[in-house]
Amino acid sequence: GAAGGAGGAAEGGAPAGGESRRRLKLLFEQEERGPVTALAAMQGMLLCAVGQKISIWKAERGELRPAGFHYAGFTASCAATLGNYALLGDACRGLQLVAWSKEKKCFEARSQRRDAASAFACEMTLDEADPNPANGLRVFLADAGRNLRIYSYSRQDAESRSGTVLLPRAAFHLGAVANHFLRLSLPPRGAP
Repeated sequence: GAAGGAGGAAEGGAPAGGESRRRLKLLFEQEERGPVTALAAMQGMLLCAVGQKISIWKAERGELRPAGFHYAGFTASCAATLGNYALLGDACRGLQLVAWSKEKKCFEARSQRRDAASAFACEMTLDEADPNPANGLRVFLADAGRNLRIYSYSRQDAESRSGTVLLPRAAFHLGAVANHFLRLSLPPRGAP
């Protein structure tokens, strides 16, 4: 048979041009009242933002089942997770840090920043160099103004009002829009 288009099968059923026959398979489907604006993996579950509603889904017995939800109060344009924390970026302005409570099966608001610009991308990391682990959570925001903003989450710092406000630490003008962050693990200091 003749191969149709790029990547078609060559004679004998083998892929043309050395390409494999990898195909995506639909595993779960859920109808929502609006567009999905952000997705992230969280502790083996799926965090899904649909406008202001943040849902967390768990795969059980071949089905996707709701495990909890949170109303952010804004349209979430990006999401990042680290442990039981979820960082939600606002499409218009700001960030919100929430924590997933497995026992209560809900998100609990931890901290926020309302004066930040539109969030294009967000990410979190732990600063292992900080001697106090409670102060080691760093938050990164790429905004519409082509800036990279860095915040910290600290319940100890008086400026943070017991952790309810993300504290600004640095801002850099990138000169270009950043729409994604990639968190990488680096080898420990002094490792060969």
